[in-house]
Amino acid sequence: HTDEKINSDDEPVKAIRKKKKASMVLGAQAVKEKAADAVISAGNTGALLAAGLFVVGRIKGVERPGLMSTMQPFDMLDLGANAENTANHLHQYAILGSFYAKNVRGIATPRVGLLNNGTEKTKGDSLRKEAFELLSKEASINFIGNVEAR
Repeated sequence: HTDEKINSDDEPVKAIRKKKKASMVLGAQAVKEKAADAVISAGNTGALLAAGLFVVGRIKGVERPGLMSTMQPFDMLDLGANAENTANHLHQYAILGSFYAKNVRGIATPRVGLLNNGTEKTKGDSLRKEAFELLSKEASINFIGNVEAR
């Protein structure tokens, strides 16, 4: 139990730095100290991401965190953590999502698709075209190409 709370309208970084006894900060500290494996929160999303970055730290090679949502049978990254991503970020999310599907969900060969406005490799803006090229060359994932929302 804690008496400090990070509110939904708190500025994320300031809240993490000032509210050291908030459950979100304590949870992130538990992950860092290996007393917990994960933190799940229905609270301030920005503060949760800030706690991950500033308390737990980054995974080597991952530039920025992404939010994942699972809607059976799909795991989707990045769903709102970042307003702007680069093709490299999308590439990193694909690797992270594939790793999660293999190691947490037990899917031997997860399929990775790039959400786009068409299935053809020539579809999409420059960001999606560049991401498509990076994903096509990534040997560690089973990239199936562009997928359309349906």
